[in-house]
Amino acid sequence: MNTQQLEGAVIGGLLLNGANQNSFDVLNMLCDEVFSVGLYRTLYQEIKQHALSKNLIDPLIISEKLSGNDSANMFETMKMCHSAANIKGYARMLVENYQTNRISYLVKQASNDIAQANNFENTKVIIGELIKQVNDLSTEVDNVEPIHINDVLLNMFDTLENRMNGKEKIINLGLPDLDKKIGGLEPSDFVIIAGRPSMGKTEFALEAIKQMAMKGQGVLVFSLEMSANQLAQRQVASSTNLATSKFRSPEELDDSEWGKISMGISQLTNLPIWMVDISDLTIEKIRNIARRHKRKHPELTAIFIDYLGLIKPPKAERFDISIGIISRELKSMAKELRTPVFALSQLSRKVEERPNKRPMNSDLRNSGEIEQDADITLFLYRDEYYNKENSNQKGIAEIIIGKARNGEVGTVYMSFINGHFHNTDQAVAHQLATAKTDARNKAPF
Repeated sequence: MNTQQLEGAVIGGLLLNGANQNSFDVLNMLCDEVFSVGLYRTLYQEIKQHALSKNLIDPLIISEKLSGNDSANMFETMKMCHSAANIKGYARMLVENYQTNRISYLVKQASNDIAQANNFENTKVIIGELIKQVNDLSTEVDNVEPIHINDVLLNMFDTLENRMNGKEKIINLGLPDLDKKIGGLEPSDFVIIAGRPSMGKTEFALEAIKQMAMKGQGVLVFSLEMSANQLAQRQVASSTNLATSKFRSPEELDDSEWGKISMGISQLTNLPIWMVDISDLTIEKIRNIARRHKRKHPELTAIFIDYLGLIKPPKAERFDISIGIISRELKSMAKELRTPVFALSQLSRKVEERPNKRPMNSDLRNSGEIEQDADITLFLYRDEYYNKENSNQKGIAEIIIGKARNGEVGTVYMSFINGHFHNTDQAVAHQLATAKTDARNKAPF
């Protein structure tokens, strides 16, 4: 491939790939000057501007910035990339060609200057400048240029205007009290849902998944612990408010319960929920599956992983370092796909050693980096689990917001009946949660 073909292949690959990790790696690799063809340089500048400010590379949007001929030529350029998967290889070849041509030019220019030099000192200065320019080449092609605040502010205003006009909506969990508290979700959010065993992490996630899907928001679920069949049973049980244990003995179900199950299945049928129930998954496999799914289903709005500790860890000196790497990769995936990622996580056993067993950020197991990477941390706590006889909060679960970049920390209450989460009256639940006696031991549901 000659230089112009390489330039076309890189631009075509960026447009075909969209804003994925390979594209960002290429943007980090190339400067504008690498492109000798005027159209390709213009396209690269537009692609880079959209990727850095909006985390988006969309040929249709970029074509709107171009004249008629350039727009048509852009779509022709996309055909020049024979394999978008090889885009980083094309980019490296383009860098090598650019550096070779640039060094050849600099050496020729330095040779002419040396021929006209009057003395050895001037020659040394020319050679020194040549060495500096050659060394600067690697820096020149390794860094993405910073984006000016004017561009960021313009895009921010566009986002606000689109949200006001209903063209772009804040992502919600479909749990009104919690959504109001955390301020909704941004497309690049990484959310941790954590709790000790038996707190209901999976059930809480399934309720959020159902509510999002019922609003037409696509959800991808990686279940590393349960089979897809088990998850489906739990979803149906939650929709019908039947205990999950009922599904283990179907011969004992009465007609009314069978009717509820049929209704629950009908309610869930055709919802945009996809499940991956392979247990031995690395973070790389998860990212690849998610990328492929996002390309096939652009309506994908959220990714849930149950749970973080079961992702096959990368090689590292310590397990907590491996978990930290996984955490950073999940945050990176959310940013790349512009799709919030929810990861369920266990808490340290130290919670059990305290009189007040309500969890906090420092209880996240194995890595403080999880807390650092997360945009939102949600902790589940059920007082009746620890105080079976004396709890005022029977049938109540606390959703403790430990961190919310764009919202408030605090507590939201939900009912927890038959092992399922549902919305409840916040004022009454708060009154029960803060009561000093056990006189009230029934939940108001």
